[in-house]
Amino acid sequence: MGPDDDARADLRPDVPGTAAFGKFMRVLQAVADAPDGATVARLAQGLMLPRPTVHRIVAALVAEGLVTDDDGTLSLGPRLVSLAFRSFDGSLLRQAAREPLSRLRDDLDETVHLAVPDFGEMVYIDKLESHRTVRMASRIGTRVSLHTSAVGKAWLATLPEPELAPLLNRLALPARTPHSITDRDVLRRAVAETRERGHSLDLQENELDICCYGRALRGAGGRVLGCISVSLPRYRFEALPAETVLRAMAACAEGVARIAGARGR
Repeated sequence: MGPDDDARADLRPDVPGTAAFGKFMRVLQAVADAPDGATVARLAQGLMLPRPTVHRIVAALVAEGLVTDDDGTLSLGPRLVSLAFRSFDGSLLRQAAREPLSRLRDDLDETVHLAVPDFGEMVYIDKLESHRTVRMASRIGTRVSLHTSAVGKAWLATLPEPELAPLLNRLALPARTPHSITDRDVLRRAVAETRERGHSLDLQENELDICCYGRALRGAGGRVLGCISVSLPRYRFEALPAETVLRAMAACAEGVARIAGARGR
């Protein structure tokens, strides 16, 4: 169980009677996070669980089609993938953002993301690639930290102080790159600056040579729906006027608000 899992667990609500289910979810998440496929032995070691326990959990997940076992190498199963994509496709936010997000990508020809918060992280629920040769390594389902990502800081800036302060106090701040914010006071200032100017910045904080703009999306009644980001290689970020990007992002946010507001009535 790595530092990200520890941080995520600290922010989960404590629900009695869910310990067994929690072990299943830890195993399933570890399978999803393994870049080259997982094995029972590596899962047991990484999650610090007894190997027989992991073996029983994996067998149950395989039986339900949530995990596949290819000669001992484990990966996400077809049932889970089907459920995930059905959920993404049925997401009201993803539907509301689809056309505005496409226009944003086409206007700038840069990679754009749509993200929502989940247990102290942001999760990409949609991504539209730039047509250029330099592309982002992220994908739908990727989790990014609140303190290093543009979408994360944009979301933090929407929280009222009674919610923001305790979250920042218990949020882990691991460094992703040498540019990552790892000081709590610096992060507080970054969130305050984001709130003041209306957009966030990721200056190579999550991935080297990649910079991002972020902003929150709001629906009916000003309710925060999620966040969008525009990701650029550093050299294009420095060359492209910020006003050009921010104007296109504002139009995208207005489009989502209009569609989400209409569907929310």
